[in-house]
Amino acid sequence: MIRWLLRAAALVLAAVFAVPAIRHWRETPPAPPPPLRAAWIPPDTLTVGAGADYPFGLALASDGRQLVYPAARSGRVGLWLQQLPTGESRALPSTEGAAAPFWSTDNARVGFFAGGRVRAIDLASASVSDLGDAPSGRGGSWNAAGELVFAPAGDGGLMRLTPGGAVTPFTTLDAAQGESSHRWPAFLPDGRHVVFFVRATDTSRSGIWIAALDAPSARRRLLAADAQAIVAGHTLLYLNDVALMAQPLDPGTWATRGRPELAGLPAGRGPFDQILATASSEVLIYGPPGTTLRELRWVARDGSTIGRMGEPLDAWDLRLSPDGSRVAITELDPQTRTLDVWIREGTQPAPTRLSLSTDVDESGVWSPDGRRIAWVASRRKLTIRGAGAVLPEQVIATYEPPVQLWDWSRDAGFMLVGRTAADTRDDLWIVPQVEGIRETPYARAPFNQTHGVFSPDGRSIAYASDESGQFDIYLDTFPKPGARIRVTTAGGTEPRWRGNGREIYFRRGPEIHAVEMSGREIRSSTRLFDAGATIRAYDVSADGTRFLLNLPASSAAPRAATLVINWKPK
Repeated sequence: MIRWLLRAAALVLAAVFAVPAIRHWRETPPAPPPPLRAAWIPPDTLTVGAGADYPFGLALASDGRQLVYPAARSGRVGLWLQQLPTGESRALPSTEGAAAPFWSTDNARVGFFAGGRVRAIDLASASVSDLGDAPSGRGGSWNAAGELVFAPAGDGGLMRLTPGGAVTPFTTLDAAQGESSHRWPAFLPDGRHVVFFVRATDTSRSGIWIAALDAPSARRRLLAADAQAIVAGHTLLYLNDVALMAQPLDPGTWATRGRPELAGLPAGRGPFDQILATASSEVLIYGPPGTTLRELRWVARDGSTIGRMGEPLDAWDLRLSPDGSRVAITELDPQTRTLDVWIREGTQPAPTRLSLSTDVDESGVWSPDGRRIAWVASRRKLTIRGAGAVLPEQVIATYEPPVQLWDWSRDAGFMLVGRTAADTRDDLWIVPQVEGIRETPYARAPFNQTHGVFSPDGRSIAYASDESGQFDIYLDTFPKPGARIRVTTAGGTEPRWRGNGREIYFRRGPEIHAVEMSGREIRSSTRLFDAGATIRAYDVSADGTRFLLNLPASSAAPRAATLVINWKPK
């Protein structure tokens, strides 16, 4: 039935594009056909989205005939291009790890974010160009003159890239009014005005704003909203709870006019305030709300389930205590809607809250004796507190820009921190736990190096790097690097050590692999199991027999997106 609807939708789509020609010889234009709805279904081998942070990513070309989206095949994410009238799909080369794609106005190029950069692929030549630094992209948009406005990260203003290659700030945050981010920009049809979402603690500031290219400081708020808006001609699409609303704009003043009308129901949103929808003048595709609940599942080395930890929750990163009895987990607080570090033990239903701020707290790691936990508070403060959550927090370092905490050495003498720089992207730094000794860079180069972990004997560090064009696992000596070896060649990230140092585990998409080590010599590499779903985070017991996986809860099964032809409310 669904396949029949898709064929019917394709026929109606062809008819829609034929209407302008018909109007040339009919004295009275025919009434537009009624909306036709169908399920949009990707090829069977693909998992749509670029992971949990970018779960949708569909982007329609302005003509409504072409659709680009990120999707994973065998655990590897890249961009795919689909011709809607025929359903033909193909992978776009050199787009590994791409997220949040967007079209040029002539539909000749597709922009996207990958590897800490904003990039573009020319569809005719398949060549990919590097446009600028974007450590954690939150959307981009081109105008007909080739100017690009984009959000390079989740905690700043928008940037403007001219055709000549100059990148300059476009908007700045009003921190006094509680603004924390400008994101998801979209040019209006005149190519001189940009709408974007402002995230702010002050509800009078949060919403959809508009700014002119030649006067960005004179920006004004168009709509009160808690997620982005999509531009479709002279109409804005935005969310009211789970209702996708269409708000007409006056093309002379770009002010709202008339009343908004329902365009689709139900529609969802992503974790970065993006709405799960895309539209052209005649075609609309929107995805339903999805649950963010995850389950913490214990599995054996063959992937068989041996237990679950508590009820489903909105969990992110996790780390096992040295004795394997407790877990430090970053969870979303359902009341404050912020990330906090919690401690869970066995099957106990009530966790212990460790971090107390109402900002983002994440990346918890255990001290080697299991008595303390370190984490990053407010994305910038390296913080320590006793695992009993009795004594107050201790801030030991503050950074700018945001950092991540990867590991704590077994002798408790060093921490491994991830820092981002414009020229070298994600780097690894050593933070000594001895007063008076300065931190030093460990792995700093013009590509990303992440997820570093100390070996149990303290003589090596395993980490992931994308210098080959994809993330692979590397091993280098510590404290002085310089004898690096490549552990994987087919992709891998998030290394973990067995307690005796004889195995390195890593994740490749939904798979967990093990590399047997003899000192610094690689003896063998084995795929242990395929979890069958996206692993957001994982850890392994010291004896290498049990794995704790952060997986989608069973109630989080994806539902098909809705495709609507001739969607405009009348």
